[in-house]
Amino acid sequence: MRVIKYFYEEPTLLDFPESASESPIDSGERFIKLMREKTHHRGYLAASDLVNNTVGGSSLEDQVAAKALADVLDGPIWFVNLDPTAGNALNCALETNRAAIVRSLVTMSSTSVLISNLNPNDDVLGLLTTDRKASFGAIVRLLDMGATVVFPEPAHVGHDWSIFSAKPLSARFTEALRKAPVDCRAFVVPYVKARGEHKFYFEQYDLGLFSEYEVKR
Repeated sequence: MRVIKYFYEEPTLLDFPESASESPIDSGERFIKLMREKTHHRGYLAASDLVNNTVGGSSLEDQVAAKALADVLDGPIWFVNLDPTAGNALNCALETNRAAIVRSLVTMSSTSVLISNLNPNDDVLGLLTTDRKASFGAIVRLLDMGATVVFPEPAHVGHDWSIFSAKPLSARFTEALRKAPVDCRAFVVPYVKARGEHKFYFEQYDLGLFSEYEVKR
């Protein structure tokens, strides 16, 4: 049996390090103001195969997690890779074929990022670097332009995906995961409910923990 999990914060305050240092939340009033102005959303897509004992969204043999992710993304879809051996040159590829998008999601490297729902602006894309922290400002600008940004995250086998978006995606993930094979159980869970290793990897300890958030077929 396979388990696919989408954890989400909708909306969220993207309190990235440099923005936090530039604009510290120094009062309750300021914090409330920022929370009311939240316009960004983020999620984390992960999966595991309990039979083969593999943990990683990209590790599922039939690519079912990547297919669900591809289904919620709006075009155009750009894969961007910053090759540190090429003098920090950005390599951009526009993907329009779903099979190619799924394949790219499964094989994307640690220096790559997917950007969807955006007609790329060179000035914005040029701010992306292989250092995630150094790219936070560009991510926020991309989200403000309506984009969705997907990064690979290291997993025990392969990778999972961090997803930053200008709009909430949990409902779309629920619909996409309803199409998963019958031997897959899928969950769409508020991230605040899943803090801590035992909750994040709940399928390894208690598969019924988030039964109320299981996607019904």
